[in-house]
Amino acid sequence: MQTIYGLIPAGGKSTRMGRPKLALPMGGRSVLERSIEALRDFAQETLVVLGPHGKELEPLAAAAGARVLLLPAETPDMRASVQRGLLAIEERFHPADSDAVLLLPADLPALKPEMVRFLVDQSALHPEASIWTPTFEGRRGHPTLIGWRHASGIHALPLGVGLRDYFRTQTAQTVELPCPWPAIRLDMDTPEDYEQLLRLERAESENSNSSSSV
Repeated sequence: MQTIYGLIPAGGKSTRMGRPKLALPMGGRSVLERSIEALRDFAQETLVVLGPHGKELEPLAAAAGARVLLLPAETPDMRASVQRGLLAIEERFHPADSDAVLLLPADLPALKPEMVRFLVDQSALHPEASIWTPTFEGRRGHPTLIGWRHASGIHALPLGVGLRDYFRTQTAQTVELPCPWPAIRLDMDTPEDYEQLLRLERAESENSNSSSSV
């Protein structure tokens, strides 16, 4: 039976936001907690990789049920954070090649569990692949489900080569899964992004309340 692990790289400095974006509130929880909760029903364990400046996020991740890898030094990019996370999962859990990782950037708070369920369920219909990614209107979103066999290839990436570069070399192993949810692409980098997501959250809440009162 396949085991799925969650991996959330969260080592960025929130430079464009101007404040720690993963601690910002949305719907009664932090952005980081919402991202963890989106994976919780599908990952046996979820690991959040934090930079040394992100120690204040550690209790938020733990409260949402995730393990935390607090790095002693900053990483140069997300690829390096992912590599450190994969190594930590390997050392602790010893995944088989048939296992997989749900890779999710930490700043997609509009992502819902049903969207992750779609990805996991659809991946089972395409056993010929080892990388499964959702798309909206022809553009890839998150999370990406990656067969553990790719961990060695990601570890072997030379300096200056990012994860997108690696995925481009794996097109024969990749299946794109069209879905109806723009939320798979709604990351949060700026104050304007945050305000847009808050408006979306309020609109969804109002629609839900209206439906329940009918």
